[in-house]
Amino acid sequence: DIAEKRAVIVPLPKGDRVAVFRYDGKISAVTNACKHQNGPLGEGRIVDGCITCPWHGWQYRPDDGVSPPPFTEKISTYNVRIENDRVFLNPKPNAPGTRVEPARITNNGGAT
Repeated sequence: DIAEKRAVIVPLPKGDRVAVFRYDGKISAVTNACKHQNGPLGEGRIVDGCITCPWHGWQYRPDDGVSPPPFTEKISTYNVRIENDRVFLNPKPNAPGTRVEPARITNNGGAT
């Protein structure tokens, strides 16, 4: 139940928080903390294909956590998959800037 071009914020056991975004029939997950001033990325939305921080507008691509050129900031991504209409998240973060294939949503809500 994630709104299009929006996220839900998922708390992890060690206190970290992950923003899980739905966009263009896909699901991607990144750290919830913006590199600028730790703004809550999960409270932002996807604008022009990029996650946009609600505090100051910093942007990151959802599949690799990299800011669009000419910027060079990178955030951590997380592996996700969809099974039986549920999103599963690997709680181990990938190195900042690691590309992760988004999980694709099918017409019935499952994965492709």
